[in-house]
Amino acid sequence: MNANLFFVSLLIALVGPIIAITYLRPILYKVLRMLCDADGGAEFWIRCAYLLAVSGTLLLMLTFGEFSNRHDVVDTVRRSLWLVLAGVFLTVAIISRNVWTQVRQWIAAQRVDATARAIEAVRGDAPATPESA
Repeated sequence: MNANLFFVSLLIALVGPIIAITYLRPILYKVLRMLCDADGGAEFWIRCAYLLAVSGTLLLMLTFGEFSNRHDVVDTVRRSLWLVLAGVFLTVAIISRNVWTQVRQWIAAQRVDATARAIEAVRGDAPATPESA
């Protein structure tokens, strides 16, 4: 095993997902703050995303990476980048799917609330908006 190739591959596996989640962090934080009422809930889930992304790419790298002396440096780096991109893709897909499911439910609840308020306003049961109460 070539130690230099091994450590370069591990470095790629660490840096790649951190860059990806850091890129998503601002918008992910806003969406999670909207969905999570608990204090610190959004930060918890973002930290989970970091751990999921980094550990996933490290697992892929350690399982499928090529670090032997018989492999060329360029081939090893190409394989490392492929594994990291696959890991980041899967992580972002999992996060996006789960967040979007929650966003859809939140939007549906908002629509139901708006419809209920409109019906109450038409019937005269309650004020049409909370501000007029």
